[in-house]
Amino acid sequence: MNNVLFLICLAGLAVLPLAVLGLRAARPKLMPWWAVFSIMVGLGWALVVVGAMLRETPDGGAGHVGALFFGWAFVLIWFAPWLLVYAVIQFFRRRHASRNA
Repeated sequence: MNNVLFLICLAGLAVLPLAVLGLRAARPKLMPWWAVFSIMVGLGWALVVVGAMLRETPDGGAGHVGALFFGWAFVLIWFAPWLLVYAVIQFFRRRHASRNA
């Protein structure tokens, strides 16, 4: 059962940047940048911590402590490439819109 819950946390962490940036692209007024980063860090950190707690490791609680203290950094490192993809897509959308105007 723990493995299934761990995979749910992992899938949630994988989908979270797409959902948050997709909502940002669809409704920028609804999702300002401070909300994007707050949701990513807060919810992502919670998913990392819960996933680490569910995952049993032979080294004891070292992974749990690492997730607790540095889970937010892991989330930001995971979010950075998605943010770059978002920026490139927005650049080409604006470029295409300015050519049509």
